[in-house]
Amino acid sequence: MANKNLFEERNRPDLSYTPLVLEEQGNVSPSKIKKLKSKKSKMSRPKKLRTYIPEDKPEISPSDLLKTDKDCVLVGKPGIGKTALTHEMLKLWAERDGEELDYMFYFDMRETSDLMKATSLEDLLFSVFSEPDEGKEEVLDDIKKNSDNVTIIFDGITDLSSSVVKRLVDKDLLPDAKIIITCRPDDEEDFFSRDFRRVEVKGFSERSIKTYLSVTLGEEQKKVLNNLELLTLCHVPMYALMVSVCFSSEISPQPCTTTEIYINIVRLCLKMNSNKKKTKCLNFYINNKREQILSLAEAAFNAAERKTVILTDLSCEDSCVLSFLKPLFIKVAHTETITAYSFLHYTMQEFFAALWLLKNPDKVQDVFQQSLTEEMKHMRHLIPFMCRLLNEKNPSLMTCLIPAEELRSTSDGFFKELINKDRGSDVDILFLCQCLYESQCPEACSDLLNTLDYSLDLSEQSLDPYSCCAVAYVVSQSKERKIHLDLENVVISEQGMRRLIGCLQCVQWCDPLPRQLWKIFLLSEEQMDHSSLLGVDGNQLHLPVEGKKQLFEGAVKVMQKVTTKVNVCLYWDRPTPVCQHLCESLFEGLLHISSLSFRVTHRDPGSEDQERHHETLRREEKRLLLELCLKAALHKEESFHSVVNRLFSLFSVNTDLINILLDFYHHVKSEGCSSVIPKLRSVFQSAPSVWIIDLSERKTSILLEVLKLQPEKKRVELTGWSDEESEVRSLLQCLPYISQLSFVPQSSDPSDGPRFFGNLLCAAAEREQQTGEKILELLSSVCTYQTFLLKQKWCDFLLDVCSHVKDYETKTGLRVLPSLQSVFRSASSVWIIDLSERKTSILLEVLKLQPEKKQVELTGWSDEESEVRSLLQCLPYISQLSFVPQSSDPSDGPRFFGNLLCAAAEREQQTGEKILEMLSSVCTYQTFPFNDRDMDDYDPQYQCDFLLDVCSHVKDYETKTGLRVLPSLQSVFQSAPSVWIIDLSERKTSILLEVLKLQPEKKRVELTGWSDEESEVRSLLQCLPYISQLSFSPLFKVSNQTRLFGNLLCAAAEREQQTGEKILELLSSVCTYQTFPLNNRYMDDDDPQYQCDFLLDLFSHVKDYETKTGLRVLPVFQSVFQSAPSVWIIDLSERKTSILLEVLKLQPEKKRVELRGWSDEESEVRSLLQCLPYISQLSCDPDFFQRVCTSISVKSRQEVQQLVSLLKLLDFTLQLTGELNRKTCRTVGRVLGLCSSNVDLILTPRKVSVRGASLLFRPSTQLHSLRYTVTYLLSLVL
Repeated sequence: MANKNLFEERNRPDLSYTPLVLEEQGNVSPSKIKKLKSKKSKMSRPKKLRTYIPEDKPEISPSDLLKTDKDCVLVGKPGIGKTALTHEMLKLWAERDGEELDYMFYFDMRETSDLMKATSLEDLLFSVFSEPDEGKEEVLDDIKKNSDNVTIIFDGITDLSSSVVKRLVDKDLLPDAKIIITCRPDDEEDFFSRDFRRVEVKGFSERSIKTYLSVTLGEEQKKVLNNLELLTLCHVPMYALMVSVCFSSEISPQPCTTTEIYINIVRLCLKMNSNKKKTKCLNFYINNKREQILSLAEAAFNAAERKTVILTDLSCEDSCVLSFLKPLFIKVAHTETITAYSFLHYTMQEFFAALWLLKNPDKVQDVFQQSLTEEMKHMRHLIPFMCRLLNEKNPSLMTCLIPAEELRSTSDGFFKELINKDRGSDVDILFLCQCLYESQCPEACSDLLNTLDYSLDLSEQSLDPYSCCAVAYVVSQSKERKIHLDLENVVISEQGMRRLIGCLQCVQWCDPLPRQLWKIFLLSEEQMDHSSLLGVDGNQLHLPVEGKKQLFEGAVKVMQKVTTKVNVCLYWDRPTPVCQHLCESLFEGLLHISSLSFRVTHRDPGSEDQERHHETLRREEKRLLLELCLKAALHKEESFHSVVNRLFSLFSVNTDLINILLDFYHHVKSEGCSSVIPKLRSVFQSAPSVWIIDLSERKTSILLEVLKLQPEKKRVELTGWSDEESEVRSLLQCLPYISQLSFVPQSSDPSDGPRFFGNLLCAAAEREQQTGEKILELLSSVCTYQTFLLKQKWCDFLLDVCSHVKDYETKTGLRVLPSLQSVFRSASSVWIIDLSERKTSILLEVLKLQPEKKQVELTGWSDEESEVRSLLQCLPYISQLSFVPQSSDPSDGPRFFGNLLCAAAEREQQTGEKILEMLSSVCTYQTFPFNDRDMDDYDPQYQCDFLLDVCSHVKDYETKTGLRVLPSLQSVFQSAPSVWIIDLSERKTSILLEVLKLQPEKKRVELTGWSDEESEVRSLLQCLPYISQLSFSPLFKVSNQTRLFGNLLCAAAEREQQTGEKILELLSSVCTYQTFPLNNRYMDDDDPQYQCDFLLDLFSHVKDYETKTGLRVLPVFQSVFQSAPSVWIIDLSERKTSILLEVLKLQPEKKRVELRGWSDEESEVRSLLQCLPYISQLSCDPDFFQRVCTSISVKSRQEVQQLVSLLKLLDFTLQLTGELNRKTCRTVGRVLGLCSSNVDLILTPRKVSVRGASLLFRPSTQLHSLRYTVTYLLSLVL
């Protein structure tokens, strides 16, 4: 049927006859008609529409009509199938069996031209119908003699104006011939008075409609069957044909709106009644009939407003217009009958009413308002027709009836008014979508989506395929923003679902939409295409945890059909018992599931509620898993283990497998299925080697039962505990089945763990005393291992356990700690304790249990004298003492250690014990006061600050008491780092001097801060004999560093003048190293310019001092400048070139120089040229030489020679760019005159004069190479 025009008669589908409803009857009484119409107006719209479809009657077939001898009049509405019925009778006559000679003649009375010319029976039969090849006279004679063998059909008769036809009907010509007439109801009065059998053709029954659509549309028939308006419209065969044509996907590849079908029906009816074969002629005909059509439309509108189908005010009697109607004869008195009309179908009335509205746009607003009322809500059905009729696309109708300017004027603002007419909460979104689908207007769709905030709530609706087309069209117009679509409890057919799936790329794919779609799919009675929905969402199948059995059975069928495993997503909306239908379906489809995920469909606002919902989700998920595992245990004995493992992998419980197994054991017991426990042994034995359990959430008895199933002892880790005595005793019963017991400290209350373990020890001691069992020994054995507890918290735990047990021993007199000696001995080599939270006496008890001295790290301390003295008692058991600095007050640590030293000195004086020596020995290591593992976390300056503060504290103590403490600490200070870092703005230099005096050799010193006090400067000079290298932190500004160090030099010079000491030489020696003034560790991170800036500024500072005082300092400091880096970097915009010249003169050899910045002062440029004899290599910007030539005026050959020397340092590479003036060209030209053969010249000037070029290039100039740009040549030309 592709590319065929089904409107043409010759291209109509080759269809077999579809049964029509035929009813033999007399005239319908006027009263009954009137009553029937009155009743219709009170019906609901669906019921009203269904009255148009005739009911199947006791069948009268075409064959019956052919066999009867009686004349027949076949009465029916236009297009109702009268012609098709007569054609079927002709077909039956032609195909009949039998040798009896008879005749059948068929005349189409709509073709009247030849009929009117016939003047005799012979003309009618042989000229109009068909002439025999031979024996015409014999045939005619036989027809006349045997007229009982003749059947004549007059199809579509309207009158008896033809005399021959009238004489045949009146039986004058062929008295015994059988006459069959078809006519419309308003023409039958002329024939019904005769002795004719009256048969009314009522059109298609519902069964015939379905048969017809099945043949013409195939699967596409569902589009019509699910649309009540179109279904009932199809009871008229002519309309059914047009509906079929419009819905043919091959004929109409684009979406076909309902209004288009009505437009085509109207055009076809007009065409059939006007005999206009060409579209151009038809449009002309419609235009000519404009007034009559609009008159019909007005009558349709008026009747619609009155809620009736009877057109009582119709003034038009044009036959083409009346072809849309059927007459109604209403008896108003005994002797009077009036004729009224109604449309063949109610929706045709609505169509014409909408047409009239567009001709009268001032009424549109009224209809909008009427449609919102209960009384006149039926008027809303006109609106979708108007939406499409305003569209100018083909097929057209309105352009033939209403001027285009009027239509466009009506269209402006029509859709905005439609969208905004009802902005309330009960807005009919589906109706609006249908209207916009009819309009095929993307702009209106965008307006609607924006009004609805891109959210379409279609919940509780029933969507036929047409509605789905409408929704899909509107959704597809959203190009930039995804739409939220709600399809909760929506009913959709398979065909409608196909339309919706096509637009899902424009929809937000998030809960609850996937779940809603799958629910629609699985509960549908039709065969849905599940693969299309799986393809939308990565092969995911979304299910609620509650639902009908059909829902879950459908899900299993889908899983079994697809070739790849599906990903199942389950949704909970509230806590609920495990749905057995779900459980059975998951169990049945287990092999077809790739993954399983869970979601909560509803979350209240607030983090607490979210957390509560998440907890609910985890709990419900676990219940489902346990139920499935139990089902596997009961029904899958042989493959139980593999099924459970499969379930564990789907539920992603491998990280919490222990708890799941414990829950499963408890579930089996609580469900009364203990008989299957022996079968579960393999699952429990395959569990991880460490059993992790929270005894605050589950009974220890469950753990005991599970441990008994193990083939060997297992490690157990407790993440929570209960203080109930029964639980503690139950845990003791587990000990024979445990290889190792560990604890995870609780962040909420870290003391809980030690207290529980202490209670466990005490309970073990009591039980041992009562029964004689070696319970303490057994408990101790499972806790004796190197990593008992967690590494970071084990010290606090064991110290608290020790404290708890000591209290128990004191209270009961029982000895428990000796039994735990192995536990405390197996602990790590470093004991960490915060003395501000725990008593030192507990640490002493623990250290006494150790087989050897241990390292101790203090993370906090107490100033109580008793605690300090207790710590001194611990020293014999300590191998190394370290401190963790406190961020709150870094001075706390030095003060505490100072107090410890003072207490040790006092005790030593009182008892004679070598306490100071012992304390010094545990602190003598290179990283003191830090443990080795802490050094990466702290700046090494802290170590120096700590020791300097300790020294200061001890010095004050010595001054106050007269005791000598520092000599005993010499080993501590001597083991300190090789670089002493000090901020002289915070600490006295005298303290540094004391520390340096304790050193066995000179030390490197780094200054991170400075004091301007003269006394501090002098003190630093006193430190010089003990310093091997003096450096500064790069955190200093260069200018500050230079000033401070300059002051130090000046102070050294003055002291040397006063005392004759070689202080300057000493200061020079500690500063003579390649990276001065920075330590080596900074040189990789900082710009080497820092060092050069420092030395240049220092030189300038010292020169000023020499000028001011007359003292000679620089000669002594020459070694410092000579040890400087091999490259001198200077910024000409910030420093005088004369300083660089002075520094370069101090060098024993030529140096490399890197120039940055620029100064336009000629004196600076000339100073730079004086530096050339001391420079081995020069680095600068490419245009540096050009700038020099521009800045100075060359007056002598000697100056030219200097420029040649400069160019030589630049490897004779010369670049000239920008605007070259004559002065620059002249200077460069003179330089080239002396060395041109070595020069590589690059010319990229923006502008240069011909005169300048002649100065630049003299006849004798011969370059080594020359590169230039086209711009240069153009600049010469221009």
